[in-house]
Amino acid sequence: MKLWLESGDSFPLQLSVHECALKLAMPRARAGKVTNELIDAGHIEPDYRFGQRGRPKRFIDISAATTEMLRNLTPAHPVGVLHLESVHRLLAHRTSDAYADSPSLSPANIVFLIALLSCANESGAVHGIGTTRLSTYTGMNTQRINLQIREIKRLGLILVSVPGMTGARILGKTTTSYWLNLSHPLFKSPTGSTLFEKIIVALESGTTANAMFDITHQMKVIKREHRKTSEKPLDDQQAFDHLAITELNARMIGQIPDFDISLVEGFFREAANLNLRLAFQVVVDRVARFITLARIKTSSNGSQIVLTLSMLRTLYRGLLPRRFLSTSSEAFPSKENRRMLVMVVLEIANTLATEIVTELRGNGFKLSSVTSVELAPISKASTDRLLVVALDSPDPRSTKKEKTAN
Repeated sequence: MKLWLESGDSFPLQLSVHECALKLAMPRARAGKVTNELIDAGHIEPDYRFGQRGRPKRFIDISAATTEMLRNLTPAHPVGVLHLESVHRLLAHRTSDAYADSPSLSPANIVFLIALLSCANESGAVHGIGTTRLSTYTGMNTQRINLQIREIKRLGLILVSVPGMTGARILGKTTTSYWLNLSHPLFKSPTGSTLFEKIIVALESGTTANAMFDITHQMKVIKREHRKTSEKPLDDQQAFDHLAITELNARMIGQIPDFDISLVEGFFREAANLNLRLAFQVVVDRVARFITLARIKTSSNGSQIVLTLSMLRTLYRGLLPRRFLSTSSEAFPSKENRRMLVMVVLEIANTLATEIVTELRGNGFKLSSVTSVELAPISKASTDRLLVVALDSPDPRSTKKEKTAN
């Protein structure tokens, strides 16, 4: 792949094993082993050349079939391919730490990182790629994938990961989410046009999504305590109204027009599942990210943000287990249940988006230079997030500081 990315349409290439080792930044012995494996697989063809003395030198030709396959993979618009420069840098990175001042990446590390980069968005977030797909991309089993995640985290190339889980009443089966550290020297190109800033922000409404599970649990406690002193039981809305007097998150949720807690409390009964709570928070954060970018994009012309039917359908499918997606079911969740859930998610995400824009301005970012943002969770229950900001170079904050200094 590295030879293809560098040489493009100049195949077939003729290289010695020693030249391959230098180009692929790996020991000569390993390059020879890889060469033999590619010959056995039919991807390259050996070419032995005899000199005036000594053993013949072995060169390689990329086979015609492999050359055609790689040409067909060539992107139509290479400049627009996300993280292509980072893939180049990973493929050029040495795989031996002999005489090195910094830790090296193993070939398995490089393959795994390229698999993640191929699915990452502009800010390095990877969603929707499960173990099955990673196994297909990398040839690794589940145990090796978990080992790779731990090792790459240790090297600082993955900032945060949220494990996949299964919810019985909301979300269903989710995949692990990753946030790559695109500002790492192994990713970031020295001449790149995009800068990445990472800051920790405290979002006032950051726990609202998580709090939906607490609200449902606390309502049960309130109704149970009320039964001890009164014969007339409290319904869901009365218990919620009582809770909203002291609970800030409940008060904010209660401000949603036509909000009815009885329509959504059934989704949030798995309060003890901390991974489910975190996964739901990630979903809401992703919606908030979309709204934030839409606001930044439309701020110049003042146009309104309109969620298309396709966007709502994607959100709807992401919020519900597969067995709940049938619209013909009369049992829980009904059409009203689903609609109220989407309204709650959009309301929380809108509030988060407002806070994100405020944080961007408060930290000196010029919104017109922001190309992407990403929220990464720091803990399972916290208002704090890691805000990753992708900026057009030069950094507007640096420019502002320079002007101030002058």
